[in-house]
Amino acid sequence: MDKIKALSSQQSWEGLQVVDDLAGSGRGVVATRQFAPGEVVCDYHGSLLSHKDGKSKYNSSPENAMGYMFAFSFRGVKMWIDATDETRGPGRLINHSKCHGNVSIRHLYLRIRHYEHTAL
Repeated sequence: MDKIKALSSQQSWEGLQVVDDLAGSGRGVVATRQFAPGEVVCDYHGSLLSHKDGKSKYNSSPENAMGYMFAFSFRGVKMWIDATDETRGPGRLINHSKCHGNVSIRHLYLRIRHYEHTAL
């Protein structure tokens, strides 16, 4: 699992640039090229939380950390992704308009099975 976390934090997404001061609203991501409709812009990494735990953490987070909590519904189940950890890639810094949104989510998940290895 640590290797997957390390690889995901090292990803480089063509056409995205992290900027330190995005129109006075702090750090963010800007597009440096046009993206085609349906094209994957980047991924969003974090800890998966139940709706109850995610809502509780969101409500108790300082205002400057709330934007790293991502609520969504997958197959009818409400969940949250907590991307507060800075090492999770550029997705956590993407801002888009709630009124004129131009980015939508695509649900992908990775099921990892842990196999214990025993030397003979």
